[in-house]
Amino acid sequence: MCERHACSRVEQRSLTLSTCALLISVSADMCEQIATVRRKFQRIGTRRILVLDETHRRIGDVTDRTIVLPGEPSTIETSATSHYAPRYDMIACCTSKEVMPPMIYSPKERGRGVDTEMLLQYIRNLLAQSAGALDRYPLFLLLDKATIHNERKIIETFHDWGCQELVEIIKMPTAAAKRLSPLDNSLFNVFRQRVLHGPPLTRANIKQRMSDAWNSITERDLRPQYRHCGLMRHQNVYFDCPNPAVHRHGS
Repeated sequence: MCERHACSRVEQRSLTLSTCALLISVSADMCEQIATVRRKFQRIGTRRILVLDETHRRIGDVTDRTIVLPGEPSTIETSATSHYAPRYDMIACCTSKEVMPPMIYSPKERGRGVDTEMLLQYIRNLLAQSAGALDRYPLFLLLDKATIHNERKIIETFHDWGCQELVEIIKMPTAAAKRLSPLDNSLFNVFRQRVLHGPPLTRANIKQRMSDAWNSITERDLRPQYRHCGLMRHQNVYFDCPNPAVHRHGS
């Protein structure tokens, strides 16, 4: 058997195993929970949905000066996978129409990781006023169930710092972010790729580069991600069910 065919069969087997794992892990009840969130947001309208999440750029050996030879990468991705590995964290928020200014933390600033106080600082310093300036009522905030997402403190901070329009926080079902969050899909991947465009990254420019990359995202980039998550009006809320014949939604 030629090497190419052998590789193809290995890849096909890997894909089949991944598909089987997905069928087993996604229950009919999970699909119903996801459908409930989608129906609610389709009624609300995507311009009134704030989606907030955290992401990062994990890079190693970022120096104040660097020399890059032709054909060599301008950054070195670290192989460390620890939650505490040095990295630059970003908290970001968007609607289907625009992105809000992000807040970026250096490895020293993030300490052991983004916590509730850092999230509230972001809301106080940037997000509350930006969301209030949208002049849209009511606003809803979509979050995952991370422990730092304290609903009471988040709503109080929005109201105290310039955004009375936020009326409700909706938490995504556990393990549903890939199907419901526009940020947790390819939008953050778009952001990460844009960070790499331009001169080599250094400690002196990485925060600005991350901020510029996020702020360059337009409505044209955003709307497909909301559609991909089934949040646009008139979409089938079960369109991505991995096992419709067994789940029999709506029957």
